[in-house]
Amino acid sequence: MLKYIRDELVSMTDKGNYQTFTSSLIPGCNNIIGVRQPALKKYAKQLVKENEDFRKLLTEPDLYYEETLLRGYIIGMGTAKEKDFDKALEDLKKFVPLIDNWAVNDGFCVEFRIMDKYRQEFLPFLEKCILSEDEFEARAGLIMLLDHYIKVDADGNKKPRMKKVMLEDIGMCGENNKKEEQGMYIDKILLLVNRDFSSNGYYTQMAAGWLLAECFVTFPLDTWRYLTDKENMKLDNVSYKKAIRKICESLTTDDEVKKVVRELA
Repeated sequence: MLKYIRDELVSMTDKGNYQTFTSSLIPGCNNIIGVRQPALKKYAKQLVKENEDFRKLLTEPDLYYEETLLRGYIIGMGTAKEKDFDKALEDLKKFVPLIDNWAVNDGFCVEFRIMDKYRQEFLPFLEKCILSEDEFEARAGLIMLLDHYIKVDADGNKKPRMKKVMLEDIGMCGENNKKEEQGMYIDKILLLVNRDFSSNGYYTQMAAGWLLAECFVTFPLDTWRYLTDKENMKLDNVSYKKAIRKICESLTTDDEVKKVVRELA
């Protein structure tokens, strides 16, 4: 990151114990200086506003965790403003290899909002990420699906979570006349997540479980069919159990549904 930006970040460090607190949440990350995320986002927004060519801000390597996260925010905000798919894809390809912890990964993914405009076009790259053996490259692909692809209905409109997932929503309540809601990407998501992530590591497996739990509270019947299709199940056991746990922890899942979901583990 450019020196004047780094100096500004150092001046923004929290004077309390935020550096220690953040370090405790990100094992193995030893270059945290302690800048709060809202301050980082505000600074990124300012930099993008003041610099028409935001990529000129990103020519130097990073020293601190906050610099890499700021880089991700700048790319997310800058590409959303620019609305150029080809340039955004190149930015994405350059940034993903820099990800070495879950916090940078997840902070960047949610901010990469241009993906909402070009979902179909970004899918081939996300598929490549998910098939990677690299822990955070695969996590990036999975979390991008979680942030930008799950909550889309068959017409391409935003689809919120269910208010409550009941037995009838997973087809376990006798005759069910309730119309099944369709999602534009749910089938593709379930296809992509259906692989063994054992060799990727903990943070990929946790992402796979989290992704499936979000699928369940948005499109419960499709996800239930996937989770109960043992014959075609390729997902590793750790990721599968994480999905079950997250589903059962969710306040959206009815207690009766939690009972039958727990029986799958």
